[in-house]
Amino acid sequence: MQWLSLPFAVLGNVAKSTAALPPAPAARLHESGDGNQAAGSSHRYRAIFISDIHLGTRGCKADYLLDFLRHTESERLYLVGDVIDGWALKKGFYWPQTHNDVVQKVLRKARKGTQVIYVPGNHDEAGRQFVGLNFGDIAICSEAVHTLL
Repeated sequence: MQWLSLPFAVLGNVAKSTAALPPAPAARLHESGDGNQAAGSSHRYRAIFISDIHLGTRGCKADYLLDFLRHTESERLYLVGDVIDGWALKKGFYWPQTHNDVVQKVLRKARKGTQVIYVPGNHDEAGRQFVGLNFGDIAICSEAVHTLL
């Protein structure tokens, strides 16, 4: 089994840490002859979990997230809290094009078959009023359970 270690801290405003994700069993990684990931290829996973992105803040690393989303595919994409920072947006509006690009990329993934589950956190608590609804093929839930088999 091949594992990919990814630095997720660069995607959000959290302390630096790394997480190891196993690729989905049916995944075939495109590798160059030296064993390194070939440019432009993508990794496939059964599930990806993303949190603490804080779109709407100057500290958001939307360009890194966009690059990550462009180079990964998954059966399920869990957005688990503080994706959009409503607290910061109430203080002052900040929403550059890269933040729109992230939203569009997630919507595109959902449209193309990735099951996207969004669980609002404390900074995006306004999303809780939409629990039980789907927006652009994105399910908004109060909680989600992912089972590994």
